[in-house]
Amino acid sequence: MSKHHQPFKILTQPTLVNVERVYPSRKYVIKEANHKFYRTDEMTLPKVYGFFGLLILGFGLVLLRYEHTGFWEYFQTYSLILIGSFLFIYRLTVKSKHKELVLDRLNGTVSYPDFFYSKPLQGKFSELKAVISISGDIDGAPGDEKLKFVNTFRPRKIDILRTISYDDPYQEWSLFVWYMDKNRPLPPGTAFDPYRQQDFERRKALGFPRPLYKSTIPTPEFTKEQQAERRRIAGW
Repeated sequence: MSKHHQPFKILTQPTLVNVERVYPSRKYVIKEANHKFYRTDEMTLPKVYGFFGLLILGFGLVLLRYEHTGFWEYFQTYSLILIGSFLFIYRLTVKSKHKELVLDRLNGTVSYPDFFYSKPLQGKFSELKAVISISGDIDGAPGDEKLKFVNTFRPRKIDILRTISYDDPYQEWSLFVWYMDKNRPLPPGTAFDPYRQQDFERRKALGFPRPLYKSTIPTPEFTKEQQAERRRIAGW
């Protein structure tokens, strides 16, 4: 498993943030995407826990109907019931607002889920430790790469990796870095189109300060006119 921290750099063309991926679209995976906040639903893991918890609970209840002849049989059956009940109840009671990725573009902060009922991890995006992790499959072959965040803002003796995205990790990380560079235009995607002019005017009022993070690809303004105006005022 690779654990090299990702550089704060736009590495490639980012994932497109189009309107059909944003709430209230029926296919949404993104709760909010504008010139201030980018929020995604990170409830996948609790939902998986709830599903398997229900299966484990059901299996334990079925075993309870059979005759038990010793301590270990009782122990195993009731352990299954307790574990299944906990996972299923957790799914029903966990606060969805604690299971979100939140990027605050203007204030430069990031928030993302921690363990079970723990409050989200929150801090400066520029201090975030992100990795692209390669986990082996059951047969020992290399698995898919995933973008994961380390428990940066609540250090533990052992680093805990939180899977943030199951899409292309390099495109996702490039999206996050681009979005969190408040001195650049908003990233590509139709969801951001209604906010581009307002974001442009904000940067213009500040004299178009230089980008916070490096990029290996061009990140032009939305229109040629905006690009020319930025070059005339700021020289870049």
